Amino acid sequence: MTQNASIIFVDDDPNVLRGLRRRMFSKRPSWHVRFYESAEQALIGLEEQPADVVISDMRMPSMDGAEFLRIVAKRSPQTSRILLSGYADEIAIQNGAAATHHFLTKPCSDNDIIHAAERGLILNGYLRDPLLVDLLSRVPADLMWPSTFRRLHTILQFSGPSSHTELNEFAHDCPALTALAGVLARREDLVPKEAHPDFITLLDILGIETIKALCALWCELGQPSNFDSDQIDIALHRPIVLGQMAANIARLRNLAPEAVDQIRAAALLCHIGEVITANVLPDEHAASRRRADADNCDIISAEVSEMGFAHPAVSACISACWGFPHQITENIAFHHRPESAPTAQSESLLIVYAAQHFARKAGVDGAKRARKYDLASGYITKCGAAADWPVWERTCLEKHVPLERAVHGTITQTAI
Repeated sequence: MTQNASIIFVDDDPNVLRGLRRRMFSKRPSWHVRFYESAEQALIGLEEQPADVVISDMRMPSMDGAEFLRIVAKRSPQTSRILLSGYADEIAIQNGAAATHHFLTKPCSDNDIIHAAERGLILNGYLRDPLLVDLLSRVPADLMWPSTFRRLHTILQFSGPSSHTELNEFAHDCPALTALAGVLARREDLVPKEAHPDFITLLDILGIETIKALCALWCELGQPSNFDSDQIDIALHRPIVLGQMAANIARLRNLAPEAVDQIRAAALLCHIGEVITANVLPDEHAASRRRADADNCDIISAEVSEMGFAHPAVSACISACWGFPHQITENIAFHHRPESAPTAQSESLLIVYAAQHFARKAGVDGAKRARKYDLASGYITKCGAAADWPVWERTCLEKHVPLERAVHGTITQTAI
């Protein structure tokens, strides 16, 4: 799958490039690799011939790696983008975070670089399935790139006083998104129950990827203008439950806030593909649900039978197009079947999978629904989490907030 790949390396140090050239040709002779000493040269090279993966150093004269990858993201969004940086580049890295799929901290080994590039290539190949490409070509512009999400995404590519002002203006225009983020923060006990923090505070608390994911989700569901936090529509409640459970597990693992942010974002976006297929292929989407019920089979099998692909692939495709990092895209793509992922053992993928499993059990007829899905016991054991699994489940179910809605004068719990 990674044969004949086109890779670009950008570094202003010719000695670094010479070493990379020698080692890459030795370790991956089938790759078509190009080397450039400046971002400007690399942009010209990309115009002449696109690349599957671009790997750039951060610190370069004239144009740094973050700015370079922002331009690449705009001109060639399908290209995987990897930034090499030192610990001292934190502020500059923040500038390029929204345009970068993967960060590697220097010094890093050749194997680190190769693994990052290969993961990008594998995911790119997975996300270029002809059926999925055809589906995406039929997605309306307001779903493919919602203007509100595009506005936030653009703001988050930059930092500094101007962005702070723009974020406040954005929050003023989208108060319901702030309210939605507040619901998630309160459910995770990150803020007091009576608190209503502002948008920038929530951005700091939850993280950039989570806020982007919430914005994308909110846009895809029609940007509801207001809601009662105890009466959220099922379409919003379900991903919030997944995000909350995934974040709770990540904190049990004592993961860094940045890791919690990425894991939560993946969980929030796991089922965005269902929204897309329901809009673009409503008959096939409905038929897959009927088949799952009639055949008592899992939804993935039903979707593949009716459409030729399943919602995790659609969710991953759209998330990749929106510029979410590789790890988030991989976690989304394989959240039902983690053992099939390119990364053999991924703690973050396992956590997203666990959140999906526990959320399913927490819904109406949860035990019955869960029996349709084989537990990925081998993957759980491989990741060293077999002993922790019951603790994760107990914590998630204890903290679960069921959705109650009035149906024909009665109150029922809505299935997840």
